[in-house]
Amino acid sequence: MRLINVHTLEIEYFTGTSIPQYAILSHTWVAMEATFQNWTNKWTRLTYRHRDGFLNILATCTQARRDILDDAWVDTVCIDKSSSAELSEAINFMYIWYEKATICYVYLADVAASGLKANDDTLDSPRKSRWFTRGWTLQELIAPKHVQFYTKDWEVLGVKKALAVLISTITGIEAACLKKEKRLRDYSIAQRMTWAAKRETTREEDLAYCLLGIFGINMPLLYGEGPKAFLQLQEEIIKVSDDHSILAFETNLSDSTLFAHHPSAFVEGGRIHPNYGRHLTLPFSMTNAGLAMTTPLIQTLSPYWVLAVFNCVEVDVENNMQRSQICLPLFRKDSQFMRARIPISLISRKIDDPYTPNSTENLGAAAGVLDLTTRSETSYYISYFGRVYSAYGREIDVAMKGFQVYPQPDHGFMITFPRGMAGYRLHTALPRRDLRDDISFFIPTSRYVCSSDSSQRNEELQIFSGVVVFKYDSLSDDDPSKCVGVYLGFAATISSITSGTTTSATATITTTNTTTGTERTQDLRWACKVSPIREFCNRTNAKQVLAWANQEAFLGDWPHYHRCENTIVSAQTRFQTPKGEPCRDTVMVEIVFDAEELVKERDAEERDFE
Repeated sequence: MRLINVHTLEIEYFTGTSIPQYAILSHTWVAMEATFQNWTNKWTRLTYRHRDGFLNILATCTQARRDILDDAWVDTVCIDKSSSAELSEAINFMYIWYEKATICYVYLADVAASGLKANDDTLDSPRKSRWFTRGWTLQELIAPKHVQFYTKDWEVLGVKKALAVLISTITGIEAACLKKEKRLRDYSIAQRMTWAAKRETTREEDLAYCLLGIFGINMPLLYGEGPKAFLQLQEEIIKVSDDHSILAFETNLSDSTLFAHHPSAFVEGGRIHPNYGRHLTLPFSMTNAGLAMTTPLIQTLSPYWVLAVFNCVEVDVENNMQRSQICLPLFRKDSQFMRARIPISLISRKIDDPYTPNSTENLGAAAGVLDLTTRSETSYYISYFGRVYSAYGREIDVAMKGFQVYPQPDHGFMITFPRGMAGYRLHTALPRRDLRDDISFFIPTSRYVCSSDSSQRNEELQIFSGVVVFKYDSLSDDDPSKCVGVYLGFAATISSITSGTTTSATATITTTNTTTGTERTQDLRWACKVSPIREFCNRTNAKQVLAWANQEAFLGDWPHYHRCENTIVSAQTRFQTPKGEPCRDTVMVEIVFDAEELVKERDAEERDFE
């Protein structure tokens, strides 16, 4: 490691335990930066000492002497960039060098000193500083324990610990991380990628290389490989981490179909946290057939679509820290899988929900079982789109075409089976035309309307609903026994409110009629319920079944979770589809046919944990 002697300005070389205490500089480069070659030449150093790049180094040395330090490190002159081997070594060790520095001086060249007060978290100038937008300065902010910020005139702005809240609002990095109160490894890969999502580097490859220390990775550098460098970084990360959140990015924001092409694909990943729970994550690795993984899989009615359950969750810090399990939709053919972009590239599946605790009294010792996923895991490969499409292009085209529904409906249910179908099979649906089993969607069109009037408000309740019927597989279609019906319904309360009154309603859509002076609001709700139609057969009156189910569901407590005997239905997760295919607004329905076995499993887990 090369260091500048702050007294003589000569560069000295140290190794291992001989490395002394030193100050380190963090700054954004300017056009006339010093280099190792011209700094080691005393005549050149004196000639160019008035240039900005040289002045910053001299100021660093001056401040280090004030802090009673004899040495300083500055990237521009302490690395011989003419040597590719030395440059590669320096980049791989740079995080450690910043981490071990006694103090780091952050020079904000675009922040003026006038009018600034130290430790003022309302400062606007630092918020706009270019330093917070550069890729390399990310590790230079996080790694050192002691960081001092300076203006363009080398006047003190404050220290990192005191400015942590301000810096957190600028960068999205949690203040606890900035204060070294929380370790880097306690943050998911997706969270750390988010910190770099809006940062830039001059060279494309550096967007990967500047993150080596953030992920504790060492890898050879190859300038000229372009975006492959970031893909290579992700492949190196999975060699040392079992965090599935490395795949928790929006494929619609990425040019790649397996890994992200750029940190910007993780721009929404700040709320994704590790969730290892009580089970070890089985290893996954890159092979010549794709990414080999072993996870629980959530089945659907479609032979082509499954959801992979990941060991990470999205945490809603503004809503009682409620967790949602990250699930990855996959197109499947045999044992080959690829990431899906339709209907959505990621699903945050709720496993904590305020509706549920009041609806689970009949779950016995396992009251409050919200995560219905099986603990059994499946091994499979996730491959690149090109590899899968070349073999199964026709099937992919057929599966994708199924999502193109015209006219485009507003709402629909995606039907899933987190523990498989336990010997049941799809029998029929009421009405049958509303069930799209090729894509595992139920899009109800059967409408039930009721109205009520008051002096100030006219309300109309429109219910779009249906029943999906399953039958135990060993029985014939003519056998009416052992059927399970799952009622699914949306209800939109359309309200017309006379203007000038104080009456209001919770609404998702509001329109105003300027002629009549009324506002029209729409409050959307949904419900799911296990329907006891055990005697269902081909002679069952569909209209009577739906009318009864509508009254039970929507005149009651609007359940999002219901258990009847050995069947559970849960509809807690709602999401918007980016392209509106097959519908704009989707509710994920989870159906379990072995509730008793689920309760036993969860009880056993609780006993083992105790």
